[in-house]
Amino acid sequence: MYDFMEYCLRRYYRASGWNEDNQYSHLCATSRALLDFQAPTGLSLRLSKLPSSVFKTTTTMNALPILEGSVGYLFTSRALMIDDSASVRFRHLVDRFRIICLDHSIREADQWTEFDVDGKRRKDYLLCGKMNLANARLEMLYSRRISKHRQYVLSGISDPASRSASHMSAQFQYDKGKYCAEGSFTTDDGLIGVRGLYNFGKDFDDSYDDMQKEGRRRRREAGLEDEEDITLLNNVDSGSIDLEQESSDETGTATRGPATLELKSSDDLLREQAGYLGEETADKESAPSERIRGYWSAGAEVYYSATEKLGGLSTGLRYRTLPPLAPNTTSDDNEKKSGQEESSGVTPRYPISTAPEHHQNYIPITITQTLNPIMGHVSSSYAAQVHPDLGLCSRFDFNLYSYDSELTAGVEWWIRERKGAANSSNSNEQATTDHPFPKIVGVPDLAAESAGSSTSTSMAMSSDSSSTQPIIGVIKARLGVQSGLAIMWEGRFNKLLFSLGFVGHVFSPHAHAPIVKSVGLEIQYFS
Repeated sequence: MYDFMEYCLRRYYRASGWNEDNQYSHLCATSRALLDFQAPTGLSLRLSKLPSSVFKTTTTMNALPILEGSVGYLFTSRALMIDDSASVRFRHLVDRFRIICLDHSIREADQWTEFDVDGKRRKDYLLCGKMNLANARLEMLYSRRISKHRQYVLSGISDPASRSASHMSAQFQYDKGKYCAEGSFTTDDGLIGVRGLYNFGKDFDDSYDDMQKEGRRRRREAGLEDEEDITLLNNVDSGSIDLEQESSDETGTATRGPATLELKSSDDLLREQAGYLGEETADKESAPSERIRGYWSAGAEVYYSATEKLGGLSTGLRYRTLPPLAPNTTSDDNEKKSGQEESSGVTPRYPISTAPEHHQNYIPITITQTLNPIMGHVSSSYAAQVHPDLGLCSRFDFNLYSYDSELTAGVEWWIRERKGAANSSNSNEQATTDHPFPKIVGVPDLAAESAGSSTSTSMAMSSDSSSTQPIIGVIKARLGVQSGLAIMWEGRFNKLLFSLGFVGHVFSPHAHAPIVKSVGLEIQYFS
């Protein structure tokens, strides 16, 4: 589970429109989320306060294995609408398998504007600091947005007990969508590094502005000059933007948050004719779920230490599948011409959510391959979301020089709230009449034309009713030949968030090594 400061930092990046997923340092984020999670050790309590939308405080107390504590503060120029621990969306607090929609990334990257509403130049920044009460260790981070595609991050540590542990680091990041470049410098050993990531695919060639220009041009060709401009993103309050999934209330009914995607009927028609980001429209007979859509990303990192006079190099390759597009739902060209003003015959081509339960007709897959030729380290990972509540991942690490290898497998299982028989029957009846999650992305469930079709539709909806329940916890587990077994259960109890972890030896070469390595409990509360 994210620390409160880390959670606020991620919400700040999302509110300001910065896409962390497009950085080379996050190339293996999926495998790390499922295999490299840190199980808590000992007993820890984290209390956080939300005095205002721009200022937050947090306090940490560790009782075991040693007694220590810390105090932290965070301030942002952009308002962050964060709920308390009792109502915050649980999926956002956990590092997990993520479904990526390219249109969401483009819109997030383009919501940052150079000027505020009042005409003043925008200055988006985040400043946070933490002090350890036991040894007066100070940690700070400052993130400053320079322009639409550039930002820099400063971080540092001051440790009075060890001067060698004190250092400062600076990062400059340039994200263009198609590619992302980073430069970093650390005072510790004088380390200088350059990283870059390039995305292959024509989906990245069009930006949000190009999409709007193309839409206006096609509206003129279709004789829709009098139509209003298409509003793809409602950015009234960027601090509360949440495109990742729809919020669910206690009854399991899907509702929209304060900022949603508004797709006009004319834009739907143009997308239906032009396809997704300029792609050719699929034939009516072909099923979009059978077509695998994905993209490749390649990156590299070069670093050099001025103190040690040593350098390094690493390369990486990643492949991700994308949600399928919506098919054409219009009957013929005559109905298109006569019913252009009606929105019932046309559906949007864009996936409207990245929640796993909204994409039940395809399996998200992420494949990564990394190589460090100097150290001789090779790593390959494969992750798949086989079910909206189940993710699997495996990774194989091998060293070309020492022949040392490691095989690790992990699982991520989301726990949803269960209802009684009466409530479940009522929810099934409601889902039969109005099912909020269609089987195909962007296509609403059509009314049944026969008794047989209505029966099959109701059976399909009742089978997926469990996916509409709110998430109350997640269980992560990994098993490695050398790392052993680790299990972590994260959930919510009343107004408290907890993480319970266990780490043990399974294939230990030492006969007298203890089976249980560590057991820990971490509790978080913020209001």
